[in-house]
Amino acid sequence: MGTLPTMISDHPTADIAIAAALAQDWKEAIRINLAIVKSDKSDLEALCRLAFAYLKTGQILTAKRTYQKVLALDQYNQIASKNLKKMSTLKKKDMANEACTYMSPMIFLEEPGKTKIVECVHVAPSHVLSTLSAGQEVFLKPKQHGIEVRTSSNTYIAALPDDMSFKLNKMMAGGNTYQTIVKGVEKKSVKVMLRELTRGKKFAKQPSFTSTTSYVSFAKSGTRETPDMTPTGEDADSDASPEESET
Repeated sequence: MGTLPTMISDHPTADIAIAAALAQDWKEAIRINLAIVKSDKSDLEALCRLAFAYLKTGQILTAKRTYQKVLALDQYNQIASKNLKKMSTLKKKDMANEACTYMSPMIFLEEPGKTKIVECVHVAPSHVLSTLSAGQEVFLKPKQHGIEVRTSSNTYIAALPDDMSFKLNKMMAGGNTYQTIVKGVEKKSVKVMLRELTRGKKFAKQPSFTSTTSYVSFAKSGTRETPDMTPTGEDADSDASPEESET
């Protein structure tokens, strides 16, 4: 958990609320977002942040009611609808466990040739990053010109650097599988740890990574298409191709 700077409580703002979430200070996030909502009951972003903070502190019913308030104001709000749908499929005990799960530091244990810490590019806005936590599992989504990093609900987070994307696209197409864990998150940056789980026959004797040092992109700026950062980036899922045809 990060250290949250002293807040000016008389002037709660979205930036301060996001900073609290990024520091994983969920009690402070609740306090700030409640103050914002008190002054503007129709602030949808503040309500969504508030609901998520309630969820992270195990206040499941309050989180659900807050998301329902969002839908009452905006019936098409994707963040609220997706989170309510996800919560409805879990039992109360499971939701409490999910909200309060502590991830062991052992998940960040590096293995030569099998792990790599990567600083992502083309990151999502800070209000999306503020919903992430260190130790959270995220997922790689191969695209025609790269690999995106998305949450379990398919919300866009960031992309891998172009040269890493090019390499892993080939390996994943050849049968390799990987686990992706959020290593660290700040207002404008995300680092993930990639871990090789299995190797396809084609790459049976080839390590995925040449070292365990942090991977820094050297891709030229402007050579990559701007990714779709909407919660659902595609119209429909397809298993036919890495270029699949949502936070």
